[in-house]
Amino acid sequence: MGQDMLQTRLTLHPLSFVAESDGVMVGCAEAESYAVFPADGADLLRHLADGMPVADAADWYQATFGESVDIPDFVATLHELGFVVTGQRHASSGPVRFQRLGRALFSPAAWAVYATIAIATIAVTARYPLLRPRPGNVFFVPSLIVTDLMLVFAQIPPVLLHEGFHMLAGRRRGIPSRLGVNRRLYYLVAETHLDGLLGLPRRQRYLPFFAGMLADVTVFGVLTLIAACTMSNGSLAWPGRLALAIAYPVLLRVVWQLFVFLRTDPYFALSTALGCTDLAGASAAYIRRRLGRLGRVTHRNQHPADASEQVWTPRDQLFAPWFALLTVIGTVSLLALAAVGVVPVLVEFARLLASGVAHGTGNAPRFWDSALALVLIVTQLVILPFLGGLLGRRTARRRPEGKPLPEKGTPP
Repeated sequence: MGQDMLQTRLTLHPLSFVAESDGVMVGCAEAESYAVFPADGADLLRHLADGMPVADAADWYQATFGESVDIPDFVATLHELGFVVTGQRHASSGPVRFQRLGRALFSPAAWAVYATIAIATIAVTARYPLLRPRPGNVFFVPSLIVTDLMLVFAQIPPVLLHEGFHMLAGRRRGIPSRLGVNRRLYYLVAETHLDGLLGLPRRQRYLPFFAGMLADVTVFGVLTLIAACTMSNGSLAWPGRLALAIAYPVLLRVVWQLFVFLRTDPYFALSTALGCTDLAGASAAYIRRRLGRLGRVTHRNQHPADASEQVWTPRDQLFAPWFALLTVIGTVSLLALAAVGVVPVLVEFARLLASGVAHGTGNAPRFWDSALALVLIVTQLVILPFLGGLLGRRTARRRPEGKPLPEKGTPP
């Protein structure tokens, strides 16, 4: 770096500084870039952000901490992180879009509405057993093809609302979070980008993490109350049965979110509260080491990340044994949930499907309904995954060596 560069002042994007257990998280929302700096490095960066010339900042650092800093390397790092403005800087456009909507959705009045829905849902399900969630609610009509299509398409709006609540909870704090739609093989999935939360104090991150579950619980409550409104003489009209059919998978997703070892929404809240960076990864490494000591995993199968515990922060290593125990308990609980909440639906669907195909005739609507449902299931579970895998292998063969595929976000 030449003398002229040392005498210049860096023009930096607006930066956030959040104290963490292992340093200071410095973030740039415009570049969507975040990194943990040591406390002295963050202080140096603050002086540069305040307009101090680069050479003066280096002198200040040496006078304050009694040692020199490799200022050219430090400035190069800032460029790599995207903290430095390299082109024409555009004026701030003010508050992010939908910030007012986000504030309205999480205002005291909105919380009162959510609480009222929850209390009313508990009251009606306690009084009327017909409204309680159970696997049989999925079969709201005799037609299997209609049931299957409902399970596929009727869940799209609740999933989008789940992710939308994540996004709006972030925008409420001025974070430019965004909702997108991506693809996993042949499935469309919604995803929310919340990197900007790293620029907020910890206490302000929890609501965006739990906002999706709030949406799910509210949707479940509204659907249950709609079903209650259709009750007459101890039975439900078809709109009420449809509402309960949609509500049951929504409730399963709420319960699934509680399995934090699957890196669900509460996992990120737990990691934030504990000050961990990669709690799940550290716990997985801990389990592999424990199994290795029992002789069940050979050295050849050792995960590369386990070679040195230095890849995990001290807090990750501290809580890894407890999270490993939680993972074991959660796995057993997940299997129990599948046995109670999912397997009965699959068994009943298979029974009705086999009965319709075996005992129906070519002229009977029941036969064709079952046959079309079978075709749809085979297409979903066999044909489309096969085509997706085939397309993936062809794409891998065509891809130039050393040029990875674009990285994708995680599904909801």
